[in-house]
Amino acid sequence: FHDFIAAAYPDYAFHTWAERLIALLQQIADGDLNRLIVTIPPRTGKSLLVSKLFPAYWVSRYPNRFCAIASYSAELAYAHSREARHYYRSVGYPLSKDSTAVGNWLTPERGGCIAAGVRGPFTGKGYALGIIDDPYKGPEDANSASQRQKLIEWFQSVWLTRAEPAATPGVTPGVTSTNRASPNGVSAAQVVVLTRWHQDDLIGWLMQEEAGSAPQAWHVLNLPAIAEPLAKQLLFPTSCSLETDWRQPGEALCPERFPLAELNQIRIRAGTYWWNALYQQRPSPADGQLFQRQWIKYTDPKGHRPEARGLSPTGAKYAPLVLSCDLSFKGGHQNDYCAFVLLGLIPETKPIHPAQAAKAQGMQLHPSAASVPKGQNQQDSSGHRIEVLSSVHYHLDLPGVLKHLTQTLQLLSEQGLSPDAVLIEDAANGPAVCQLLRRQIPGLIAIRPVGSKSSRAHAAAPLMEAGQLAFNPGNDELINELLGFPNAANDDLVDAFCQGVIWLQNKYWRANSRGTPLPLLFSR
Repeated sequence: FHDFIAAAYPDYAFHTWAERLIALLQQIADGDLNRLIVTIPPRTGKSLLVSKLFPAYWVSRYPNRFCAIASYSAELAYAHSREARHYYRSVGYPLSKDSTAVGNWLTPERGGCIAAGVRGPFTGKGYALGIIDDPYKGPEDANSASQRQKLIEWFQSVWLTRAEPAATPGVTPGVTSTNRASPNGVSAAQVVVLTRWHQDDLIGWLMQEEAGSAPQAWHVLNLPAIAEPLAKQLLFPTSCSLETDWRQPGEALCPERFPLAELNQIRIRAGTYWWNALYQQRPSPADGQLFQRQWIKYTDPKGHRPEARGLSPTGAKYAPLVLSCDLSFKGGHQNDYCAFVLLGLIPETKPIHPAQAAKAQGMQLHPSAASVPKGQNQQDSSGHRIEVLSSVHYHLDLPGVLKHLTQTLQLLSEQGLSPDAVLIEDAANGPAVCQLLRRQIPGLIAIRPVGSKSSRAHAAAPLMEAGQLAFNPGNDELINELLGFPNAANDDLVDAFCQGVIWLQNKYWRANSRGTPLPLLFSR
């Protein structure tokens, strides 16, 4: 492929990032790699390599097979195909005389290149190499849940169904249809290249699918504009392999075209959200959006657990303890999760004034005794603290929810952690379900939520910002949802978390004091 580029595009600048991508595309052509994801900032030159030069090279190697190119519009896909046809011909390879159209050009061996827009028709055509390049037109497209879902449905029902199977072993090349199958005994190769727009875009969905029963083991070339330390790098499923970044943190991806000074100017102009998405390939900022990473505090960073039953890792007693639930009774994999978050309130107990203690015991005080300071209480709610003990979510139907809650409450009771209340959302579950759950689950309280999900999250965020909320080790999924909210693929754990925090705050926090100094959130 490197030699082909030098011949077809003599002035091509082989920058370091391009050399890495060229080597991976060579593995695709050789049949050593079958699934490749490339995430890279805009205007870097990805389409020239992946959607123009590489299809020309691939067809020159497999002239009896088809390469397919898809982009957000048919016009863009045709433009890529036109350039691929040009590079193919520029190095001396012939075209079929009866089909040279930009959207479907053929070789004399009856292979070639086809192009179409995503969500467009692709019926009657198959491919041994599929390239999806920039399937989203812009932010309106990528930020629309309905448009994202339409793209996923097209990918599943149209794109994947046109992929050729593996070539049949032992078949002698001739004029049979098996020649159109994928080379090297593997199914059609897939290359997905895009600039990240949204956490739940096509690549986000593909990564979620890796947790299912048929992981595709994608190899990922993730190229942020500025290299980041390991702690801030995006995590990928264990079924995937990741190309190692050759740079030190802080180095530019392509300093020849975008030096660091220019990238810092782009960062300012684009703003944090779009910089992290488009340029750093992290649609959700690593530091969080509404909930900031710097606010995340842990009860015990070393992960130690207290030996005393019913106590927090700090040794304090929970008063009260609440299990907050966000329920969805459709158990299918594509439906919402049922989320369960266990939270405990730890009131801060301050020393009792001696006069107050004497009064509490019914003793009469001498007039010379010190008077009780006005408004002093045994508990000062400004020092209260909420701890998140655990958080889990599953796809469950109604019987599954009842079984899970029963088992969870039994287990918590054995650990000395019986919840004082079990919270569910009243409006979402209906009176019949609430009555059934009340009969089966002790301490169940139906909560009628106030405001939208976003407004409830805004109500919980100040407590984290003020350092009055901490997480036990093991709440990573909840923390990831909080940092990704509101753009994360799932928010069920966030809903359950906010429901529990707000209930504790209103029921036990504000009720136990006058003028509680709560943190203020001025702007977002």
